Amino acid sequence: MNEVVRVGLDVTPLIGAPSGIHQVTRGLLDALIERDDVDVSGWMLSARGAVPDLGIDVHTSRLPARVVQRLWQHGSRPGVRSVAGEVDVAHGTNFLAPPSPRSIISVQDLTPITHPEWVQPAVRAKAGALRHAVERGAMIHTSSEAVADEVVRTLGTDEAQIAVVHHAVNEVADAPRDLAVTLAGSERFVLVMGTVERRKNVTAAVSAIAALPKEVNLVIAGTAGNDEQATRQAIAESSASERIRRIENLSGEQHAALVRHASVLCFPSLYEGFGLPPLEALRVGTAVVATAVGALPELISDRVPLVPPGDTVALTEALAAVVEDPSVDQVVTDRIAAMTWARATAEMASVYRRVATRAG
Repeated sequence: MNEVVRVGLDVTPLIGAPSGIHQVTRGLLDALIERDDVDVSGWMLSARGAVPDLGIDVHTSRLPARVVQRLWQHGSRPGVRSVAGEVDVAHGTNFLAPPSPRSIISVQDLTPITHPEWVQPAVRAKAGALRHAVERGAMIHTSSEAVADEVVRTLGTDEAQIAVVHHAVNEVADAPRDLAVTLAGSERFVLVMGTVERRKNVTAAVSAIAALPKEVNLVIAGTAGNDEQATRQAIAESSASERIRRIENLSGEQHAALVRHASVLCFPSLYEGFGLPPLEALRVGTAVVATAVGALPELISDRVPLVPPGDTVALTEALAAVVEDPSVDQVVTDRIAAMTWARATAEMASVYRRVATRAG
């Protein structure tokens, strides 16, 4: 094997609206391009319209993604070469890659298998291909020890077949406080950031706001998901409905302003693979109230109290306390600032070499 590892990265998440997986894939790709021990190219199972200009070669499949996904539930074709071209390792960034020892699959969480009722049918459909890929020897990458343990328990995967590499946490850009206040309708506000999905448990924050001081508003910012209707109903029924702002479409500057200038970012999620919003907030000194999910317990629980998932009473009490004292431990901020893409890709490059060596 050559010293330089040729890696084909699934860049499909970079099509369409920005999301958490979009952000992670973009950060990983940009940092891999800068390395001299990895030769990175891209691959996509299908492309709607033009292939994005990413500064790398992108290999596209002639078969539709849904067809390939069905084939991967039971067989090994199309293989690595057909999907990703002449590479040593194929990295699937979102549950899917050829069922092969030359593949590594990033599993952000196991929602399609453990909580199928929380996701769309297209996401649930990936479960069969993921199981088969594991059986055929694909390496699994997780961004937390919690998901790694879940993969072992749920899929029966050997620990040697799993690599834990935490994602990086980018610094949120500077943005004016006045913009945040205009969006929130108040100087002091609680922020819930992210797609409104069932597992995000946004209604818990809606329930909590009535117990907070009347000058504190709640901002729910993010795209509509499968819990939008329930969330809007909870807002309508809340005794504090006039203090709740729902914002679906955010510019980059608006996102930054809200995260930087919130009194506290509330993260009431029932289940997560990583937990990016609270880490982004803590990195810039914004206080956080979060549940003990994803990577948060292993990264910050020694410095930031985390509440049990689903415990709305504990969440409300924590919000009431932190709104009055929104200080952030500098040790936590410094720790998260050290979680760079340079660090993450150095670890991923090591994993790529392991995959290429064992498959070679």
